Amino acid sequence: MSEGNDIPKKPTAPPDLPPASIDEAEAPIDKMALEPLGRTINFANVVDALLKTPGRLFFEMQEGETKKVVINLGIIAIGSLALFGLILGLFSGGTQLWAVPLKIAAGGLFAAVITLPSLYVFSCLNGMDMTLRKAATMLLAGLALIGLILTALVPVAWIFSQSTESASFMGLLALAFWMIAICFGGSLVFRGASVSGVNNPIYIVVWAAVFALVTIQLSTSLRPLIGAAEETLLPAEKRFFLEHWVKSLEVVEKR
Repeated sequence: MSEGNDIPKKPTAPPDLPPASIDEAEAPIDKMALEPLGRTINFANVVDALLKTPGRLFFEMQEGETKKVVINLGIIAIGSLALFGLILGLFSGGTQLWAVPLKIAAGGLFAAVITLPSLYVFSCLNGMDMTLRKAATMLLAGLALIGLILTALVPVAWIFSQSTESASFMGLLALAFWMIAICFGGSLVFRGASVSGVNNPIYIVVWAAVFALVTIQLSTSLRPLIGAAEETLLPAEKRFFLEHWVKSLEVVEKR
């Protein structure tokens, strides 16, 4: 048979690639892996890492460019808390537009400072190789995340601040948003402690409860955060937060 009549052979398909080499980039990212950030440390990248890979921020604060990360986290925490305060201040307007943001931002930082020793002690009691610097970095990251969660809820708070005249409802809504944010912030602190050797969550849960109680009491000490401003920036009368809530409800019922 002549060569022109030969039937060409069908080309052989290449073998399939092994599954592991198809797309290694799709492997899940360990959010709490202590590794370099790998990007320029600026505001946007710190926000992104705080939400997606907080372990890299912990690494940078301990081993890398500590100052830049701390400054950006501080800006996030203060700015977002002040923004949430501004939305609450819109409920009454006037002096509250600057007084409430100032009180909430200052109160959040003050609560973090006075609960830092308890976080350090509780972590050490759990057998963790903890330093005061490491505890401060975890707490700052947790406070910044609390602020970001509140910022995400700002549009909802704004809608109600402009559509209702009930101070009791606004107070309840603000408290609910604050508790939700603390759950996320406390979870981040616990995960940061876990990668450092903490296995028993009870110590961090106790600390989170202490932090929540401190912030709620501060909301009473810095009142009013909801409603019209008083003659003085801070109240002269001391009250326990439960007592304040009961008296506030009594005033509403009388109306």
